[in-house]
Amino acid sequence: MEDLVMYIIDDHQSEFLRMIWPMLVTRGVDLQKVSELDNSVRTKNSGIFITLVDDNFDCMTDQNFINFIKQNKFKKAVLLKPACDTLKISNYFNSAVTMLEIPSELGYESPLNIFYIHFFLEIILKDQANLPCASEQSMKLVNLVRKISPTDATVLINGPTGSGKEVLSSLIHAFSNRKDNPFIALNCAAIPDQMLESILFGHEKGAFTGAHQANQGLVRAANTGTILLDEISEMPLNLQSKLLRVIQEKQVLPIGASSEVEVDVRIIATTNRNMFDEVKSGNFREDLFYRLNVFPLNNLSLAERIEDLIPIVAHMLFKAYSETGEIISISEDALLALQQHGWPGNVRELDNIVQRAKILSVGNKITMADLIFDNHEVGEQPNTAEILAAKFRSAATDEVV
Repeated sequence: MEDLVMYIIDDHQSEFLRMIWPMLVTRGVDLQKVSELDNSVRTKNSGIFITLVDDNFDCMTDQNFINFIKQNKFKKAVLLKPACDTLKISNYFNSAVTMLEIPSELGYESPLNIFYIHFFLEIILKDQANLPCASEQSMKLVNLVRKISPTDATVLINGPTGSGKEVLSSLIHAFSNRKDNPFIALNCAAIPDQMLESILFGHEKGAFTGAHQANQGLVRAANTGTILLDEISEMPLNLQSKLLRVIQEKQVLPIGASSEVEVDVRIIATTNRNMFDEVKSGNFREDLFYRLNVFPLNNLSLAERIEDLIPIVAHMLFKAYSETGEIISISEDALLALQQHGWPGNVRELDNIVQRAKILSVGNKITMADLIFDNHEVGEQPNTAEILAAKFRSAATDEVV
């Protein structure tokens, strides 16, 4: 993680610092302070310079700022300018300087200001591994991830469907010494039992009908890297013994092979089930469970960490900007409505609703009217598709009128 050096102009940055400092520290950022744009200041390496600027600041003409950036050889500068007309991102000096303008003051902690701060964080950390979060539980989880990532310990992540277990797994890989090597994910529940062994462990040519050529399998494809076994509780018992041997002996036996092949792969597994119950019921091998459960992590539902919702929305909308170059903002009433929803579908449901709202939004801003929540209750209420159809019919009628 690169150093981020924060320039403190005067006391008016205190609120900005209070909001952003713990978020960056939790993400493993080494923060330094400099008290003024003094060209005698030297940072210990070329990191990213971040600061708050006022509405009169012009980075194209402020020679002190330009000289400061050049002298300290910062890799990048990211600036936040509050109290502007609209949400806007501008790049200067071949994108060496990026400025985010926000239509708000930072003197109070409203949902909208929290969104702007996290959108700013997305700009700062866009080239870094990052888990968007703000809740105490998730920040503790990120700290645990940073501690276990450099090791080769197997990890078992438990959490409800759609809560972001795969995202957490990819973060472990990104923080590990294997980060430049393969990260391969396999959903054990999505592959038929008769195919799973071949896909996971590989096969030799002619090992079975239709095996016209050899296949190394995903375990060997992930060699020197990480393999994620999603929904590990769905793996058949006969394959669990082969996986146990991969963990214990670091060897894999492809179907039809006469000898085992050595592999060096880190294994992360996820589940939405109570694995102790699965072991007791005989659905999962006890020895494999304890091999996987070296470092257990619990990923909470979105409703249990609702403070993470705004950072996640900021991440989703910044990702959309990165892909299209178009900024989509969101209103405060829309953020409040999202915070008050129960989220039975977790982050996956949130992603669906944000995607819908982006399509329905007018003027690149998501409002309360653009939010269409899924109906999870079976009954007389119209389903999501019916609500969408009614909304489009209404819009078409308005255009005709």
